[in-house]
Amino acid sequence: MDTITVNELMVVMHTVRDRMHDLKELRLKVSTTDRYFGNVESTKEPEYDVKLVDKKITELQNFIVKADMKIKTSNSKTLIGMDVDVDGLLEPLT
Repeated sequence: MDTITVNELMVVMHTVRDRMHDLKELRLKVSTTDRYFGNVESTKEPEYDVKLVDKKITELQNFIVKADMKIKTSNSKTLIGMDVDVDGLLEPLT
């Protein structure tokens, strides 16, 4: 298991989300067949297997979920020291 910073993981998650978007568009394109009747008949053959594209999308979605859980777990354990009187900040105006 590699150890990376939260910032690095968030950058990877952003890239994976972009990739998922591209793959979802690809899945829509390869899952349909266009047929034109009349003088010209054209059939669009899928370049990729829809099931394989869908499997890859699912793997990427699972990565995003796991990474998000890791970040939230890390954030829940991280303590921040601040010299601030929270009660004083939130007291009503007099």
